[in-house]
Order: sequence, then structure tokens, then C-alpha cells
Amino acid sequence: MIYWAHEVIDLGNLQAGLGAAWSEAGSLHALSLNPNAREARSQAQVTVNQTQLIEASFPEDLLHELLAALHGEDVKWSWFPKLQRGTDFQKRVWKELMRCPHGETWSYSTLARNLGQSGASRAVGSACGRNPYPLRVPCHRIIAADGSLGGFTGDLEMKRWLLKREAIQSQDHDSSRDDAWLL
Repeated sequence: MIYWAHEVIDLGNLQAGLGAAWSEAGSLHALSLNPNAREARSQAQVTVNQTQLIEASFPEDLLHELLAALHGEDVKWSWFPKLQRGTDFQKRVWKELMRCPHGETWSYSTLARNLGQSGASRAVGSACGRNPYPLRVPCHRIIAADGSLGGFTGDLEMKRWLLKREAIQSQDHDSSRDDAWLL
């Protein structure tokens, strides 16, 4: 059985959806930042290849981790993505994305080089855009080589929000960073 929960989170000038599909404790099947509950559920059903998702309340620890990540905190995750969907290349990209440190950004070309495929920046970007686990698999930390935001599974305002919050949280650890471009 795969469970589903969705909430809309008011972030001031921005609304985020928090949608999650999970099975047993610790196993994520899909995440969504879409504030439209019907669209988020529909996409989760496609991702998990399941027409029936059982409506449930969020497990307390999962909701806590998602809210913390949404507010830019460095989360020690206890929920792990079930990488059952996607191509082998996409799965490699998503696994490597989880190595991108909190409060840092990589370019699409850096991520491609990390995978040993320096000419695959566009393919990496495409895999990031198909990431079914936003927040947990931090595709928002990947930006264009020129410093522009690039794309995002959610919208660019959400990406900017996440990067800015992570930069603020990380400044305590490294006050020499210059994240003015996020504003």
C-alpha cells in the first residue's frame, strides 16, 4: 500500500504544496511542491505507477523533515527515495544530487563532470527536471554555469526561496559567502 498526504504551506508571498507518497516507514515514492492538491496527487500516481493512493495524515517525522527543508534547514533525513522509476542515467543524477552539500550550489556542468560525463549538462538538466523527490533530492541546488537559476521542478520563485533560506542557514558556518545574487 502506498499512502498520500498533501498540505498547502503559506510562506508569505509564496505558497508551497507539500505532497508525499510513501509506503513503510522511511520509504518515499514521490514528493511534490505543487500547491494544487489534485495535480500533485495525479503526478504522484504517474510517478509510482499506481492508481490508488491511500489518503492519510503525514507521518510526523516526514512532515517535520519536509517543513525543515522547506525553511532551509540542513535536514538529517530518515526518509529515503525509492528510485524505482526513471532511466539508469536519471537515477545516477538523482543519487549524485543527494551529495550536493546544504547551502551550496553546483552548476549543471559540475554535476555532469561529477558523473564522469562532462558533455552531458543538458541531459543532467533534463534529469533534474524529472526529479520526483524535490527537497529530498535537492535539484534546487543546481544552477546554470553563468549563475542564473536555470529551471526547477517547482517554479523559479520556489527555487529562489529555497536557495536563499539555505544560504541564510549556512551563513553561521561560513560568513565569507556572497549570496547577494539570490536576492
